[in-house]
Amino acid sequence: MSPMSAVQPQPQPDPQQEALRWFSVLRQPGCDAQTRQAFGAWCQDPLNAHAYAELEACWQQLQPAPPARPRPRLIKARRSRLGKCLALLFLLVLGALAYLYWPLMQRLGSELHTDVGERRSVRLTDGSTLHLDSASAMNVDLRGRTRLLHLVQGQVDVEVMLDGRAMEIEVADARIQVYGTRLTVARHAGYNELTVLSGKAMVIQGGDQRMVSSGERVTFNDAHIDAVKKTDAAAAIAWRKGYLQAHDMPLGDVLERLAGHQGQRLALWNEQAVYRRVSGTFNLDRSEETLAKLAAEQHLQLHSLLGQWLIAR
Repeated sequence: MSPMSAVQPQPQPDPQQEALRWFSVLRQPGCDAQTRQAFGAWCQDPLNAHAYAELEACWQQLQPAPPARPRPRLIKARRSRLGKCLALLFLLVLGALAYLYWPLMQRLGSELHTDVGERRSVRLTDGSTLHLDSASAMNVDLRGRTRLLHLVQGQVDVEVMLDGRAMEIEVADARIQVYGTRLTVARHAGYNELTVLSGKAMVIQGGDQRMVSSGERVTFNDAHIDAVKKTDAAAAIAWRKGYLQAHDMPLGDVLERLAGHQGQRLALWNEQAVYRRVSGTFNLDRSEETLAKLAAEQHLQLHSLLGQWLIAR
């Protein structure tokens, strides 16, 4: 009896080789659901699943690291440059308009004031009389033991009624103590002026003071008081009749007073004209025509800016 031939066992598939095969098949474009189901059945064997997991982990380690996503930058909000320019332009225009119209607003806000071209006389409760020139303004307080007048703009002729109380007139930072019965006070560009027609008055500016007697005048500003000079009383009050009498007066002063009678401030853009001297009688009630004539004689050009400034060049 011959011996039976032994049955050779089938070799078991290598899980790592199978894992490599499945790894390749699953990444093919034609991989369908049936193939994936077969792969799932193959992974039921723990050895197969372990082999495929090791292969997948090895593959992931060989892959280049994905580029780091840039961290979002915080974009600082910036105001539009155009918006800033427009805001600045608006503020500049607003400031310019306030500067231009401030004298008008200041005048209209005063207790007593006159319009351009208007002269007005006011009798106060103490019996004193104020004669206000064109475009002038004053505040009055007669309640205390010292009667207070404050000249805001323009000029005034004061006829004082003596009632036993003192009277003071404020002009910018200066005080005028009144000891007489008739005087005129004016505010000009860059300086102020006091003319005493009857009695006496004392100008006090800081630590300085000047006594001014009848027929005398003095000019002063925020810094000092000038020397007292003799004056022509008739010329000092000629404005009450509508005239400006100038005798060897600087051209700039004449132009400034004519412009002030129109409620305008003067800007003289001609250095040579500043030193010229003029004399004559100028009509204040027709100041526009007078200015045009004087400018033509002095070879100047006049330009009005919004009715508030008069530019002479």
